Amino acid sequence: MSTQRRFLIVFSIGLVLTSIGIFFRLPEFVALSLPPFLYSGALLVSHILLGGTRISVRCSVKPDCVTEGEEFEMALSFVQRGPTSAIVGVGAHVPDRIEWVEGDTSFLGYLRAEEIKSIFCTVRAKRGEHQLSDIRTTLWSRHGLAMRESKAHCALQIRSLPRVSRLNPIPIRPRRTRAFAGPIRANLGGTGIDFFGARAYNPGDDPRRINWRAYALREELIITEFEQERITDVNLILDARAGVHTPIGGTSTFEYAARATASLAAHFLDQGNNVGLLIYGDYLNWIFPSLGRIQRERILDALSQAEIADKTAFEDLRQIPTRLFPPRSQLVLISALYDEKDVETLALLCARGYSLLLLCPDSLSLEQTALPTGPTVELAHRLLRLERTVFLESLAKIGVRVVDWALDRSLDEAMEQARQRPGGRPR
Repeated sequence: MSTQRRFLIVFSIGLVLTSIGIFFRLPEFVALSLPPFLYSGALLVSHILLGGTRISVRCSVKPDCVTEGEEFEMALSFVQRGPTSAIVGVGAHVPDRIEWVEGDTSFLGYLRAEEIKSIFCTVRAKRGEHQLSDIRTTLWSRHGLAMRESKAHCALQIRSLPRVSRLNPIPIRPRRTRAFAGPIRANLGGTGIDFFGARAYNPGDDPRRINWRAYALREELIITEFEQERITDVNLILDARAGVHTPIGGTSTFEYAARATASLAAHFLDQGNNVGLLIYGDYLNWIFPSLGRIQRERILDALSQAEIADKTAFEDLRQIPTRLFPPRSQLVLISALYDEKDVETLALLCARGYSLLLLCPDSLSLEQTALPTGPTVELAHRLLRLERTVFLESLAKIGVRVVDWALDRSLDEAMEQARQRPGGRPR
């Protein structure tokens, strides 16, 4: 109860007792009114003395940018500004997407004037940007009579980037590469490692590339050519439509897709490729293709803010702005799509010369573990599995390289299985 309300209630009780004693000429009621008047007077004096006291709060985190699931320390420092000592209560509300690990998020104790107090806690944040809300502070007078509540504004943002996993080399074969050396086979003869072909010697060719065994058989100079390796343009498309993602417990397949996008972006950037990102959902969040460490930070920052959306304009993939992508480049779509209308869009992308890799998260195994066992559930699981296999087979037939990612396995294991299956067809 606030100090003002307590003062009005106690002072009113004293007035009522005094009025009854005077009106009915009962001195005992007048005597009973003395304690309420004394208490209300002490309350008023404590409130006046507490008026010059305030709490200054400062929040800090180390570091302010972390990786999803990484523990970090949050510190809350406050000082009592005022001429007198007071009892201080401070409480910080931790957002829902931040998990408390250990430490204190509140304090209640006696502070002298200008005394500084700090509390620390260790927390763990999920992917996203988190804003620490206002901190509630409560001041009591020295003897606990007067009380004043307030909120201290804390403009503290915590950014949690998606977790990045290391991946083994991912074979991609775009129809167009750039002029700089890299890890992608360019389907062109020249200097390299893998054998590409042979041709007749032309004046000016490097003599070290002469195939002397062929010369011994044909008695003419033959040049051995190797396949050139260059960098390429890789554009990642993260499907953020609510209709294609399945909730799993407290998370969804979108969280897995966001982490996979971060891992793929880091992998292709480490290889020296030109990487861009399109988040397709609420709005077209486009990260222009570039390379290097700064581009990696841009992509991870955009993925940390990516959220599932349900907009009518993006019900299917027909609104993908293909003009953003360089012609005949490599596209990587990360989506749990399950709509036959999207097959036509992917077929058009392949027909326009794009090399398309589809990473499709599969949540059926995780969903089955959350359901009770029985013949009905088993039959439903088999039917859904068969329907999914047929759907992914239809994508593989139109030229899409499909990676069927069972979420109970790591992303690298899914990529390895796709390498072992010719044509990227699901099992």
